Amino acid sequence: MALAGALVTFAGRAAVPAAFVADMQQAEDVYLEVTVNGEALPFIVHFRATGRKLSAAGTDLARIGIAIDTLGITESAQVQLDAIPGVRYRYDKAHQRVTIMLPDNVRKPFVVDSRQLPQAMPATSGRGLVLNYDAFAQNETGNRFALWTEQRYFDPDGVFSNTGIAYLDAASRRYLRYDTSWSQSDPDTLRTIQWGDAITSSLSWSRSIRFAGFQWRSNFALRPDLVTFPLPVLTGSALVPSSLDLYVNNMQHFNVQVPSGPFVVNEVPGITGGGQATLITRNALGQTVTLSMPIYIDTQMLATGLSSYSMEAGFLRRDYGIASFDYAPHLAGSGSWRYGISDALTVEAHGEATDHLFNAGAGTLVRLGMDGVVNSAIGFSSGRLAGTQVSVGYQWIEPHYAIDAQSIRTFGHYGDLAALDGAPVPTHTDRLTISLPFFRNQNFALSYIGTKLPHVEASRIASLSYGLSLRHNLSLNLSAYRDIYQHSSRGVFLNISLGLENNVSLNAVAGSQGGHAYNNLQAFRPVDYGGGWGWGLQSGEFNQLGFHQAQLQYLGNAGQLTGIVQNYAGHTTASFDALGSIVLMDGDIQFSRRIYDGFAMVSTDGVAGVPVLHENRLLGHTDDHGYLLVPDLNSYQDNHVSIDTSRLPVDMRIDATAMVLVPQAQSGVLGRFLITRYAAASILLRDASGKPIPEGTRVHHVESGTDTIVGYDGLTFVNGLQATNHLQLEGIAWRCTVTFPYKPPTHHALPLIGPLTCRRGAVQP
Repeated sequence: MALAGALVTFAGRAAVPAAFVADMQQAEDVYLEVTVNGEALPFIVHFRATGRKLSAAGTDLARIGIAIDTLGITESAQVQLDAIPGVRYRYDKAHQRVTIMLPDNVRKPFVVDSRQLPQAMPATSGRGLVLNYDAFAQNETGNRFALWTEQRYFDPDGVFSNTGIAYLDAASRRYLRYDTSWSQSDPDTLRTIQWGDAITSSLSWSRSIRFAGFQWRSNFALRPDLVTFPLPVLTGSALVPSSLDLYVNNMQHFNVQVPSGPFVVNEVPGITGGGQATLITRNALGQTVTLSMPIYIDTQMLATGLSSYSMEAGFLRRDYGIASFDYAPHLAGSGSWRYGISDALTVEAHGEATDHLFNAGAGTLVRLGMDGVVNSAIGFSSGRLAGTQVSVGYQWIEPHYAIDAQSIRTFGHYGDLAALDGAPVPTHTDRLTISLPFFRNQNFALSYIGTKLPHVEASRIASLSYGLSLRHNLSLNLSAYRDIYQHSSRGVFLNISLGLENNVSLNAVAGSQGGHAYNNLQAFRPVDYGGGWGWGLQSGEFNQLGFHQAQLQYLGNAGQLTGIVQNYAGHTTASFDALGSIVLMDGDIQFSRRIYDGFAMVSTDGVAGVPVLHENRLLGHTDDHGYLLVPDLNSYQDNHVSIDTSRLPVDMRIDATAMVLVPQAQSGVLGRFLITRYAAASILLRDASGKPIPEGTRVHHVESGTDTIVGYDGLTFVNGLQATNHLQLEGIAWRCTVTFPYKPPTHHALPLIGPLTCRRGAVQP
């Protein structure tokens, strides 16, 4: 809102309209009860009163709901209420209250955003080693054995990782290295730095390649709560406090309570593409107001002002998966950058350079309101490979149809780093997909993919599919494909799937591929995440050759075992696979199922058999050393881990039964639950005549320095006992001392000591 008038500048503050500056002569401080648009505020507000005129500081105006940022008012400026357009008020000096009426255009809107959750705790990391392994053995044409491993070291400063595979059979005894790297991540700057083997950045119109060197890139995964794409802003106003419902495509998304006045819904709608958002407000009387508006979400675009980048330099990797150390001799560099200029425009840039090659390009993504997103890019290369690449595409997603089209053309001898390394850029690449969902449970899709490499015959494949979902977990899918140039490359398939109880699934496929009949029948039950057994059976035939397979799998806390027996064309083979991890952390070794990202080592201070829960789901019990490893934690997110203390002995003391763990990526965090054993006992105290010491008598334990009192029947509880203990009792005009030994019991019950005789002595005046 623009406000006319001259500007007055306060020292060290931005200029504010002169009409806002109050006349400070003969003004007095008042503290008033405030009612805004009929609602009493639950706090007192400071004003300055000059007669019947009121003024307030910017901070106090913000407290009562005025949008001072929109009006250009600084927090320290003293502003007359009369100078704010549309504001009306009545000052009741006798009762020290003020009634204010604010129009919506000067009020701060109430923001509805379910993503405004408490910020996750800072991510931490312990120090340790992880050995991930996948051991495979097979008896085909002589016994074959291979062992894939990842050696990972982690600490608060970063993660070192090395992967490779060892072949240990009679035909080949060698080790093949895959990737070796050291990485560091910073959630505050959303940045990851990596040294060693990595993959170059790319955009939708460029290509990635493996290299070894240095990479500096943005990493949005460090903030899982961050929404990187533009969100629709839904606004409205409630005359009175109301209930607000958001529906997206006729499905309720959430329900919240909003106060009177304007509100803004800044919420992820949970859809991709176009849709209809409906806001419904209901007041206490049940009256409703409905507001509908179209929305369009595209996750490819960046929100306004958000950027992503990646820069790398190093030596290109050759023969990956064949040779351990084969790199190009010349230094190469690559970089990508994306920036959201507005919610409707995202720009991109990419560049590559090495000896005798330079490549650069730029692109845009433009949202056409509710009509989809157009993307385009142009790139140039010079040097040994000189040419041009042009890319244009379009995507439009609606509830009843979706279109995805992309075409890339090259001219001259356009090339990039991958082309220089032996993978030429296709002269043209075309992609078109049309999807038509209908009747809620059916979908028809048509797609076309065409590509042409230099000096290679073009490939143009068209396919269509029809899917139908029925009740009782029954679904059918009919699909067909054909290469337009190679008529022999074609196929048609009918797939029927049925889900049964106990997570058992049946799947049948029949069809033809390349003129040869194909059929396959499967029955399988996958292993539950919590562990246990899984199995699978398969039988089929292709080109008159039969194949059969039986699989049995077991998943436990220490890893996963899989056994497979196969028969193909009368030849039978058997294989065995073991997948898991070994962790060294906090001086203890743990065997675990495969660790992919973050994890936790839970310690109960040496207490065995304590149940450990992750998100209220029982994972297992601590071992004889008081440890249990919790795999599959979400890095940079809150993970709730707790222990069940109901089975602990009564003489155990627990400082906390739950904690929130936030591990760094690919790192482990130590969750230590402090469990100690009471050195305590119930002491039975008697006087010289054998009668119980009166209840309420003060008892002082000399060794621990703690005080307690005597309970009923002369019984008192004392903690912190030592081998020899002294109790000082003090009553009215008397005191006495008791000495007794203590030896921790072999069982976990709290012992009863006594009765002990305390002989009273008079207190000296």
